[in-house]
Amino acid sequence: MVSSDGAGPASLPEFTPAEAAGLRGLARALRPREDALAARLLTAYRAEIPQYAQVSDPLVLADMTAVSLAGLRSWLDFLEQEQGPVDVDLLRPVLEAIRRRAVQGVGMDAMMRAYRIAVRVVWQETLELPVDHELIGPLSTRMLEFSDRLTTAAERAYADEAMRPAHEPELSRSALFESILSDCNPEQYHHAAKLSAPHCVVVVEVPEDEPGVSLDDVAAALVREARAGYWTTRLRSVVAACPIDSTGGRDALLRRLSRFTHARRPYAVAVGAIAEGPGEIRHSHREAVEAMRVGTRLASVPGAVYDCQELAPLASLVAEPDRARRFADGCLHPLGKLADRSWVLPTLSAYLRCQGRLKEAAADLAVHPNTVRYRLNELKPFLDSHAGDGDQSAALLLAVRVHEYLGDSLPAPSTAGSGGDTPGIRADLHSRAVRRI
Repeated sequence: MVSSDGAGPASLPEFTPAEAAGLRGLARALRPREDALAARLLTAYRAEIPQYAQVSDPLVLADMTAVSLAGLRSWLDFLEQEQGPVDVDLLRPVLEAIRRRAVQGVGMDAMMRAYRIAVRVVWQETLELPVDHELIGPLSTRMLEFSDRLTTAAERAYADEAMRPAHEPELSRSALFESILSDCNPEQYHHAAKLSAPHCVVVVEVPEDEPGVSLDDVAAALVREARAGYWTTRLRSVVAACPIDSTGGRDALLRRLSRFTHARRPYAVAVGAIAEGPGEIRHSHREAVEAMRVGTRLASVPGAVYDCQELAPLASLVAEPDRARRFADGCLHPLGKLADRSWVLPTLSAYLRCQGRLKEAAADLAVHPNTVRYRLNELKPFLDSHAGDGDQSAALLLAVRVHEYLGDSLPAPSTAGSGGDTPGIRADLHSRAVRRI
């Protein structure tokens, strides 16, 4: 199906309008199954390929799942498109992953076997749908086109990465950093002398609706503005190691990153804790990924700097949702009938985060200070008894954050002093036009 130079198909089949419409229909029917199918692919890889079975790092496994999902979406996009060859842009996320696997030491044979498994599993999943018998031929032809183009491009990308000369300093640093992140080659740590000094891992996530953005350009900006010495790319994100100044410390890095993302909204930036040497880089990366996951879910606007050290208590608590829910319910239960008012949790959050400074809280809520003063007067009995000291205030703010993160109903208000029972309210703040934490 492909020409000798691998540039594309030597000849393209012609489909009737009915066949093309049928293929598009199959793609639309498979879209809701993408996540489950990506997980099924990873399970199959690990069951049938020894090198994949040996991977234990959850971040690498998550990356593999994300790449499988990207490959599935590329296939479905191709299935939906009009007649024509496979656009290389559809394959880009998968080809970037192939380069990472080459650095991580995954053999080419294992990669090719994974593609064969993917074709088999996707074909089986497709045949579970009510497929018109007349579409089997066009579908198999389309799948062979996609598979041929992908495997040809994959072999070339893998070979290019494996044969990359060591005198390309910027590219070799990226390969070394990818190796350290995946913890697949600890003996290379001594090559990363710069990482012996304190560093933080920074993750920059570029929105999917900005397809024209070059991740290499984002990485170059991190090198200029945050002094990153090592970096690599993963799907729509850049992962970099940024040094900590001996004078300004970690706060200086946070300020630089704040300026970086302010100029590039809606990019989201997450920062891990300080890593003392290459052996701790993976921990800092894991912390940055967790901060990104929690921070973006709570963000009021896209584009911010999420600090793992600020979000760690929340991230640890919501890792066990039932426990987190019981904690939040216990803290917020005494609100009673006040829980029925939509402004209560946002006002509590702003008041506690601003440490009682009314003007700052009002600005955060985009209301007049007198409005905040009126609300706090309504909340005074609750605040006096449940936010009287630093520990109580910290626990209450954490409870509000947990409630917002989980998006569950508040507990039924207490009958004490409330004049009777009222049902709990649905407080999914992701659907409200209110200021989030």
